[in-house]
Amino acid sequence: MESSNNMLNKANYKFIIVGSAGSPNVAVNLLKINEKLNIPVIICIHFTSSAMETFANHIEIETGHIVKIVDQPTPIKNEIYLPKGGKDIIFISENTLNSVESEYKVHPSISKLFESLVKYADDKTTIIVLGGLGDDGKDYAKILRNKGVKFVIEKNPRFPYLPNNIAKELEMRYEQAEQSRIKDIIIRINRQALQDY
Repeated sequence: MESSNNMLNKANYKFIIVGSAGSPNVAVNLLKINEKLNIPVIICIHFTSSAMETFANHIEIETGHIVKIVDQPTPIKNEIYLPKGGKDIIFISENTLNSVESEYKVHPSISKLFESLVKYADDKTTIIVLGGLGDDGKDYAKILRNKGVKFVIEKNPRFPYLPNNIAKELEMRYEQAEQSRIKDIIIRINRQALQDY
């Protein structure tokens, strides 16, 4: 039998982590789950273009998970995905990612990712919103929630502006959680996905 990491995302789980300032280290710590991934994880955190590859290497070393930088159409497996530096990461089909040139001042753009996700989102999609500045992604938050997407907002982040702006759009229909609780959510979904294969 093919290992879970090599399996395509046939169960259609999507686990997405978004954020901005103060979020990279939090994302890394959340993914230290001491289990193989049974779900694809897409990370969309505002980052300096030249540092994206270093960030990807850091995640791989710290978590032990396979990390891929997306720069062409990429079918998603049970791995972690980041866009190439300076680009936006988007869904181009149910289970395929790509990177496109960013039209935004901050990148990768959460709004661009969310916009691309609208067509493919459902109740097997979970979005974790970590700390950061600005309001990137808020315009699509309610649309995604109405399609069944579960939002988990980091409680007491270092920079509360981004999660607060997205939370306002969700009108209390989200879970607010400490980092330890978010890690528990990741583990629960990771184990549930294995049962669904």
